[in-house]
Amino acid sequence: MNPRLLAEVLEPVLNAAEKDDAAMLDAVNLSAEALAALGAVILDRDGRPADGVSDERAVIAALNTHAHTLMQCGRLDDVVEALQLAERIGRLGRLPHHPRMSDG
Repeated sequence: MNPRLLAEVLEPVLNAAEKDDAAMLDAVNLSAEALAALGAVILDRDGRPADGVSDERAVIAALNTHAHTLMQCGRLDDVVEALQLAERIGRLGRLPHHPRMSDG
């Protein structure tokens, strides 16, 4: 996905960073719906589309991709913010921060 488009899809989450948990979860749902509408697919370890991916997991994966792009551009403060948001969303959804952490 185009990095600019991904940033636009994540805009609700990025804008809700300072808001309460309910506002953050609403933003997660909006971003997840946008990802789904664009046909974004979360892959499992074997590169196949993952079944039953939650909104939180989809947005965490998108934030990790966004952080990687920001890192390549040297925007380290923004990388930290994106990864902190991913951790917060993971806590809200009771998910580990990075999908691979749950694979044992």
